[in-house]
Parts: sequence; C-alpha cells; structure tokens
Amino acid sequence: MEELKQLGLTNTEIKIYITLLELGPSLASAIAKKSLVNRAVTYHVLENLIKKGLVSYVIKENRKYFNAAEPKGLLAILKEKEETIKEIIPRLDALKKPPKERFIIEVFEGKEGFKTVMNDVLKEGKEYFILGFTGKGPEIAKYWYAHWQRRRIKKKILRKVLFPKSMKGTLFVKYPLTKAKFFPENYQTPASALIYGKDKVLIFLPLQKDFAGIRITNKKIFQSYKAYFNLLWEIAKK
Repeated sequence: MEELKQLGLTNTEIKIYITLLELGPSLASAIAKKSLVNRAVTYHVLENLIKKGLVSYVIKENRKYFNAAEPKGLLAILKEKEETIKEIIPRLDALKKPPKERFIIEVFEGKEGFKTVMNDVLKEGKEYFILGFTGKGPEIAKYWYAHWQRRRIKKKILRKVLFPKSMKGTLFVKYPLTKAKFFPENYQTPASALIYGKDKVLIFLPLQKDFAGIRITNKKIFQSYKAYFNLLWEIAKK
C-alpha cells in the first residue's frame, strides 16, 4: 500500500508487514516464501519492524514466530499523518487473521516497542495496575512519556501503583489519577508488571539502558496477577 510509505516504511518493509497480517503468527521462512523476499533480507526487515513497534515475536519449541502489531498502532508513528492512516486501517484490519490461540506471548523491544505497548494501555481505556514501579519510562522515552501521561489523564484512566519506598514524594507518585502505596524499605523489585485491559500482563525486563518486555495475553494469568496485586495492595502502606 503506497500510503504506508508516508510513514517512512520501505517497499520491502511494507511487503513483509502486509504478508504477516495475512499469515498471522509465522516463521521467517514462511514469511519469506509468501512475500517472495530473500530469507536473509526477511530476517533483517523483521528486525527493523520490531524496532519500529510494528512486529513482535514469541519463541515456541526453540523457534521464533513473528506476529504483526495491530494496524491501529500505526497511528502513533506519525501523528500528522493521522487522517491518511485512518483511511487504510479498515483495509489492513480486513487482512489480519484473528488469533486462534487463547494464550499469547509477545516480546517487545526498544523505545518503539515501549510506545506500542503503552499506547495499547490507552486503547484499552481501563484502570490499570503496576506491581513494582521502576521509573524507567522517562529514561526510555522522556518527552513522549510525559505526553503519554497527559493523554492518560485526559482520558481519565486511573492507575494503582505499588512503588518502592524510595520513590515516595517523587513526581511519579504525584501524577493525577494515581493511587499509590509503598513496599517496605528494603524490598526491591528488579522487574515490574503492568496489569491492564481484560487479559493482559506486561512484564518489564530489568535492562539498564533499553526496554524489553514480555506481554502475556491470557485471562487466567491476568486474574492471577490481579489477585496477587490486590493481596499486596491490602498489606502495603500509604
């Protein structure tokens, strides 16, 4: 689709992305075969699309399956092209196969992966919960993160956050529509979990300078993390 070039995608990236929408979760070899793109080139393009937040992957039986991000995620890439993107979203949605699995694991990497996931939180539009806040958001995408918070507040999305005690009195705690409680002083959380939507849990991996996260979409796991959060919330201190 020529309109996708306006987002800065190359012809090959567009071909691979549309092929992945049509196939659903697939191995790189299957993507290369259907798109008629050299396999080595396909791997390279998939890595670029991961960095842009348009593709994620899951490892099954030591094999990497790639999956296209929701077409609506394109809206966040280039705000000024919003009207053009809206015109092509229905055509892209028509290509995307509905997920067959009830249990989905996706890996997101880098700043654009972080943006894709956080935009999904706003798309869900529901109260969300953070277990073990790390404060890495501004480090990953400083100005974008501040703008994201303003969008959250405008949409009146409440968040409940279990912070480490060291963050008491910081800006993170003072954001509007934030209910905060704190872990004991010596309790450390190397990784945090964001529980949101109806069935999604995002686990932030403890990297120093970049973002990597594992999103699990499963009702039972969501309920398990939510119950664990509620238990800790009851015993945590304000």
